Amino acid sequence: MSEHDTPRPEAVLDTVRRAQDTPDERQPYAELGMKLDEYERVREILGRRPTSSELAIYSVMWSEHCSYKSSKVHLRQFGTKAPASEALLVGMGENAGVVDIGDGWAATFKIESHNHPSYVEPHQGAATGVGGIVRDIMSMGARPIAVMDALRFGAADAPDTRRVLPGVVEGISHYGNCLGLPNIGGEVVFDPCYIGNPLVNALCVGLLRKDQIKLATAPGPGNKVVLFGALTGPDGIGGASVLASATFEDESQAKRPSVQVGDPFMEKLLIECCLELYQADVVVGIQDLGAAGVSCATTELAAKGTGGMNVRLDLVPLRDPSLRPEEILMSESQERMMAVVTPDDIDAFMAICAKWDIPATVIGEVTDGGRLVMTWHGETIVDIPPGTAADEGPVYERPFHEPAGQA
Repeated sequence: MSEHDTPRPEAVLDTVRRAQDTPDERQPYAELGMKLDEYERVREILGRRPTSSELAIYSVMWSEHCSYKSSKVHLRQFGTKAPASEALLVGMGENAGVVDIGDGWAATFKIESHNHPSYVEPHQGAATGVGGIVRDIMSMGARPIAVMDALRFGAADAPDTRRVLPGVVEGISHYGNCLGLPNIGGEVVFDPCYIGNPLVNALCVGLLRKDQIKLATAPGPGNKVVLFGALTGPDGIGGASVLASATFEDESQAKRPSVQVGDPFMEKLLIECCLELYQADVVVGIQDLGAAGVSCATTELAAKGTGGMNVRLDLVPLRDPSLRPEEILMSESQERMMAVVTPDDIDAFMAICAKWDIPATVIGEVTDGGRLVMTWHGETIVDIPPGTAADEGPVYERPFHEPAGQA
């Protein structure tokens, strides 16, 4: 090291106590995609400014991708206008819908888009779209049995279409083939309006016994919170928000990649591991980690359970030990799940994970205190009501009009 080189100073850990003591410290809420009134609402909820980790959680959980803040007013109509049916076993609000198909069996299915990642990096964007929708089906307690896709691209002869389309098709087929899942149908449409904004929709269907449905909930104070599957790395940070183009500190590391990187062979092991865990009846609640990663899984599980959770964020197994708490919370590393397990079942749970070579770590515990509390090497960096992040994001009624061609 020359006399002109100086090591990068360690960033100050932004604890809850520090947030209380520095109410006027500037925070990059706008760079993280939040409007001023949204940021002020977070301050009102907490009674102080958020810590960097709390700001990361709210910015991504209140993002368009996670909260549906512009489409929620329309999507809610499906819950109010759909005719009642005894065949519907699980409706809106869970990871996937479940329908009774007779003889004690149920089908679960969901379709979800992975549009922008597929434009930025077509192969991985589309592949991880398949991986994510498969994990939604797994989290319902089902075995995934098939996938489908619906694609929209710009004009067929456009240079950008020729760049995006081959990678998307390869990504979908590669991930599904590695899992052994047949692609049973799909469609593709070309139209100039999709130049620069392709639509990549992936659907997965699964099969399960109707008395074995699993839900994303964390009941039972004292139950353990287990993170299992792939290790957490820097890939995907900013996939749901704009974290990849903003920093919490001027000296932050170079921008993290905003498109997730998938490992379908790990996911195949994860499928078999989850099915054996369900068969052994050692899972109280379960959630897959997709958009918003640990932020989403902890807030949603706690909000739907007995109201609270304590998490030691420094126990999260990392591929990159340089990751800071904010980045761990936002990482969208693929092939990860979070489960709630009773203390009596934890040894059996861990043994099944070990059998399938799936890393598993207890990172926290369910509480009934109504707060999601996270610590980093003993320091409290998150202390929030989980429902405010998971369920109480802003809702907007955007202007709309009927396209001229449909009038």
